Amino acid sequence: LAILMGANLLVGVLNLVPGLPLDGRRVLKAAVWGISGDPHRGTIVAGWGGRVVAALVLVWPLVQAELWGSEPDLLDFVLVVVVAAFLWTGASASMAAARFRRRLPHLAARALARRTLAVPGDLPLAEAVRRAQEAAAGSILTVGPDGRPVGLVNEAALLATPEERRPWMATATVARTLEPGLTLPADLAGEELVLAISRHPAAEYLLLEPDGSVYGVLSTSDVDQAFRNHT
Repeated sequence: LAILMGANLLVGVLNLVPGLPLDGRRVLKAAVWGISGDPHRGTIVAGWGGRVVAALVLVWPLVQAELWGSEPDLLDFVLVVVVAAFLWTGASASMAAARFRRRLPHLAARALARRTLAVPGDLPLAEAVRRAQEAAAGSILTVGPDGRPVGLVNEAALLATPEERRPWMATATVARTLEPGLTLPADLAGEELVLAISRHPAAEYLLLEPDGSVYGVLSTSDVDQAFRNHT
């Protein structure tokens, strides 16, 4: 019982060390958050605290030899490496997540949208491209006889189509049908935008206004570029 009590007390005290992923990081994170007003900064500082703790754990066998005069054995070194690796990887993962969330507010579907041109699906691809260039549109939307959106021209498929074949191909042949998940509200931003894209991975998405009208097209390549620009 005495050994069990001592072990639990040691675990409890160590868990209060101010570093990720230990519980003590909550105190440090809250303190930095309160001072700076930035919750992500608190997580990053707590992550660095976890890395410092991991480095200190590695030198524990040497401290043990100085305090108790007992030479550390191989098992001692193996244990500290395992514990230090756990602390370091946990802290690094939390810091990466904080940096990721810090950049999310800069992502807004409306700001990243490309102007789109609506054309009939049976229009020759070469003519659709010519009209899009003339209208300075960055995307092409195919519509049915009733004018409703039917598909989105895939940029990669378009670029892979030789120009000499485009006059003989219908635009719909390089368009992806608008399935559920490929239409998104134009007001999506931040984490909601990332979650919507991750639920239905695609190269392009049609952005709609609240009244159902077309606002533009969102390309995932533009989202990735905007995310990297705010790294």
